[in-house]
Amino acid sequence: MNRRRVVVLARAGGARDRTEVAVREAGADVAASLDPLTTSIDDVRAVAPDALVVVLDPVAETALGKFDDLLADPALEVMFDDADVAARRDGWEAARWARHMAAKLYGHGDVLPAVPERAGRHDFNAEMQELTLQVASMPQVPQAPAHPPRQREGAVVVVAGIGGPDAVRQLLAALPANFPRPVLLRQKIEGGQYDKLVRQMQRATTMQVVLAQAGEPLQQGAVHVLPDGLDVGETPAGLVFIETAAEPRFAALPAGDSAMLLLSGADPGMLDVAMTLRWGGGLVYGQAPENCFDPAASKALVARGGESRSLAVMGLQLLERWHA
Repeated sequence: MNRRRVVVLARAGGARDRTEVAVREAGADVAASLDPLTTSIDDVRAVAPDALVVVLDPVAETALGKFDDLLADPALEVMFDDADVAARRDGWEAARWARHMAAKLYGHGDVLPAVPERAGRHDFNAEMQELTLQVASMPQVPQAPAHPPRQREGAVVVVAGIGGPDAVRQLLAALPANFPRPVLLRQKIEGGQYDKLVRQMQRATTMQVVLAQAGEPLQQGAVHVLPDGLDVGETPAGLVFIETAAEPRFAALPAGDSAMLLLSGADPGMLDVAMTLRWGGGLVYGQAPENCFDPAASKALVARGGESRSLAVMGLQLLERWHA
């Protein structure tokens, strides 16, 4: 197997150093490490990389505009990471990120490193086999009707977490600017820098990306990034964002005209919300474990009778359900 050539586009520092280590542990070669502030798109192309890892921080983001053509190149595998997260990643998380890179670079589904043994715990493989048998014996959950009656317009909820930015970008890139439903992105961000997430996602989609605020209505053709403390409520004028002290439950969304997608790192606590939406006729999928950095929520969904899909298929099914 030929080793893939990877360019790390990041400012100098601990985040770049750890990313270089992860690339090598993924079985690839660091063709170059380039500072986005002083590097041109021609500099990157001259190295002839197979893949590009972009490590984002507020300063680096200001220079990404000149690389738009490169980031949109279908022949180039592009991965994004957050500098703050990359600089602190170590141990098992670092190993898992390296496996995630390897899966993206070489197209296999082996994304989880071996779980470290702990005294007093059962063998991990034995536990997983036991769990598999328990899941197999569970009754199948009836599939929701394919075409439930529609009364009010709903929304598409995308839930993500660790390892989610790449997945979210790929999904949003598949949706047109005039997608006829609001998209609600709930991705927990350490430090609450949701305005930063808005800027990052705007580079990935032609849809308008905005930061949701209490009292504002949901808009078709827009990606609403939900910060902490917001949910969706219903008013005589339609659906609006409302304040909440807990995680959003999206109970106001009409299930028959809504969707929920559990991507990499999604909070497993959203599983009950997803199943309720599914039973009401909503489109609910988890991200397929292949190339998924953290598939815990998706696997739990499947264990309860739900389904998983690849990101590409998710995008196609959204477009089939709601024609732009």
